[in-house]
Amino acid sequence: MLRLVERVLGEGDLRRDGRTLLRAGYELSHYQHWENVGGVLTPGHYEVEGHLIAPAERLEAALGTAAPCTLHLDDGRRFDLYVLNPDGAITPADQRGLYRAGD
Repeated sequence: MLRLVERVLGEGDLRRDGRTLLRAGYELSHYQHWENVGGVLTPGHYEVEGHLIAPAERLEAALGTAAPCTLHLDDGRRFDLYVLNPDGAITPADQRGLYRAGD
């Protein structure tokens, strides 16, 4: 079962290899998987869906799957992702979901 944990809206820095590529708006939905283990719901991994909001020509610099980007959210959390197209479509680079540095 998949449950919505939170919706996150804001503006943050998109970085790759320690270099800031651009500042972009974001709209993210943060979900958590739950599994039935012996009749007990057990929390599983997180999943994030959403998109970035920025001019297409700025997002083109972040396109590709050779190396993930990290979105630094305005609340201090981070999200590792790949930018799929200049319209801002994204996909997670891993199953961590939103995390804080050091997690």
